Amino acid sequence: MAIDRGRIVDEAMALLNEVGIDKLTTRKLAERLGVQQPALYWHFKNKSALLDAINSEMLARYHTHRLPSRGEDWVDFTYATSRSMRKTLLAVRDGARIAAGTRPSTTDFADAELQLKFYVDAGFSAEEALHISISMARYVVGYVLEEQGERERMEEEVGQDGDLDAELVPFPILAEAFRSLEKEGSINTEQAFERGLKYLVEGMRLSLVGKLTQ
Repeated sequence: MAIDRGRIVDEAMALLNEVGIDKLTTRKLAERLGVQQPALYWHFKNKSALLDAINSEMLARYHTHRLPSRGEDWVDFTYATSRSMRKTLLAVRDGARIAAGTRPSTTDFADAELQLKFYVDAGFSAEEALHISISMARYVVGYVLEEQGERERMEEEVGQDGDLDAELVPFPILAEAFRSLEKEGSINTEQAFERGLKYLVEGMRLSLVGKLTQ
């Protein structure tokens, strides 16, 4: 029985959200679709190819600020696209692991070209624009990887929470720093993300100012 590629990806994403990336298999997906495994191989030769397709679909569905808007400032775009990417990865179970382990598609390369041109037009060199793109992407993916990993651990350790304040008593500077991030008994990951993002963008801004004033 022929099966549509789009339906395969839709069901694969649904299965991913149910079982996670480690338990997502083509066998389970075929059972979910009511077909034999070879039927999937017409579209995806292996799990890696399927994950590539899931990543592309994830970006298409949720990454709402992938490219700059007309007249948008490069600083505003950098903030907006980074926040959009984080929300995208958080929208899908193991989204950061999906993004970190997949190959870019032709669409991804086309979008990257437009992003690089945007930064070049702002005054950065092509090399600087590429490093900006790589650095921001890896910051977001790495940050969400930690967020999702911590979320999974907390779900597994329900009722086993330790007393973080007590553990940090011997470390006053660390304790003070953590208090600034506390939010309803946990860490305010939104605030921490924004702080890190600001440091990166400000560094980029200072680099550009120094370059333009030479």
